[in-house]
Amino acid sequence: MYHPLRMIDMAYAPGPGASRALGILALALLTTGCPDPEARFNEFLDATEDDRIKDEGGTEDGGEDDSGDSGEEGLTDMSGTYLFALVTTLDPETPLQFVTTIDMVVADDGQSATADFSFQPLSLDVGAKTEPREFVGDPLVYTDVSFDADGNYELDMGNVQVSGEANPITGSDIEATLQVIGEIVHARAFCGELTGEVTSPLTYDLAGSTFAAIMLDDDGSDPASLPTEFPYRCDMVPPADPSLPDISGDFLFALVTTLDPETPLQFATHVDFSYAADGASGTAEFCFQPLSLDVGAKTEPREFVDEPLCYSDIAVDEAGAFEIDMGTVQVSGEANPITGSDIEATLVVSGDIVHVDAMCGELSGEVTSPLTYDLAGSTFGAMRLADDGSDPASLPTEFPYRCDMVAPEGG
Repeated sequence: MYHPLRMIDMAYAPGPGASRALGILALALLTTGCPDPEARFNEFLDATEDDRIKDEGGTEDGGEDDSGDSGEEGLTDMSGTYLFALVTTLDPETPLQFVTTIDMVVADDGQSATADFSFQPLSLDVGAKTEPREFVGDPLVYTDVSFDADGNYELDMGNVQVSGEANPITGSDIEATLQVIGEIVHARAFCGELTGEVTSPLTYDLAGSTFAAIMLDDDGSDPASLPTEFPYRCDMVPPADPSLPDISGDFLFALVTTLDPETPLQFATHVDFSYAADGASGTAEFCFQPLSLDVGAKTEPREFVDEPLCYSDIAVDEAGAFEIDMGTVQVSGEANPITGSDIEATLVVSGDIVHVDAMCGELSGEVTSPLTYDLAGSTFGAMRLADDGSDPASLPTEFPYRCDMVAPEGG
């Protein structure tokens, strides 16, 4: 399964875009206004000039052209099937989604292209990102969309209507007028912004809406094959050929000490990973949410307790190694299955990405309260979760807390 990566740093005003499917995006919104498309397009081009694939060879920084069939030193042929996700300012973290098919023809000189777009709306429960994602309604089709030499395009979708089954923000049917302003990022991704306004069930200006799309390996009709992590803004788009897996998502993080090497403390841990431009390294934000545990227990009750412990700008090197200096940490006794006492400790986490679904490593430091204890020899393991970990019933009952317990990818 392809997991979207994060970070082709595009400096442009946020805004999704890309098809009638985008109409779904409109529904989620509620105010009025439709900016002048030509002025908006020029603004967008100016803001993203330094980040686009725009040298004469069609690649960024003169690197190798990661393209499909195209002219000799020209545009990438973007023909294929994509997961297209867009968000509005009404709810910037709940994307509308479409399986989008592109059929592109690049001119012989590689300096322009035309493409047909087909946006197939995906069903989404209100508030959901991954369920059920089945095809719903008819695809929204647009033909003869023009691309310039830099991979920029504009799609006037006109008046769009999308079923409420594809609207995860309110669940209402959507009607909107939409204008998509997009660009090719590389051979497996494009992104951009959306303007226009929702006209029903309410009126809402779509300024600030954004979208991103990543290529799929199949036709997108099987919900189980769709990625669970994916971009919906330009700054979330993965590099063309990253050497590291994208570890963005939610994990069960379990650690043990030599005091009791079989009774792990546990945290529902959210990771936001961003790639460096070359895809060879990156930075991450880790938020550790302590889970309650009865003394001696591994699986009960595992409810959220205390505030999460968050650390930003954690460097991840090209080998996938990272270090988190957590400083002085205080955790409630409700999350301590060894003694049930409140804990105060100084902690340093030294970890490695094992694969896209797992991490592991060691901890150093010392417990300073309720007693003094050297944490040398402490270990941790982390495995990807299917949700945010807030439902104890969905948490795994078997999980790693040492590197030798981590399952292979797909295992």
